[in-house]
Amino acid sequence: MALVAAIWIWIDLLLAAGARQNPAEATFLGKLNVAFGLLFIAAVLGTINGWRMAKSGRRSIALIFVMVVCFIAGFIVAFGASNGFQTP
Repeated sequence: MALVAAIWIWIDLLLAAGARQNPAEATFLGKLNVAFGLLFIAAVLGTINGWRMAKSGRRSIALIFVMVVCFIAGFIVAFGASNGFQTP
């Protein structure tokens, strides 16, 4: 979780200066923020599921399903952002 958050902040800081001048880069940065947000949510849900399994010994299918959906959606958004970004 901390790694995803650190990479998210690092990329945000790197691209923030260029996003003020180029609207295409601002759109790309916005999509990357959504992708990292979804991946972070998936990591939090995975941690919660692991903690819950350690406490009760049972897994939550609903939590696993939502985690996998967030994870896949994050990669789809990131893939779309990388394919849609073109430098002028």
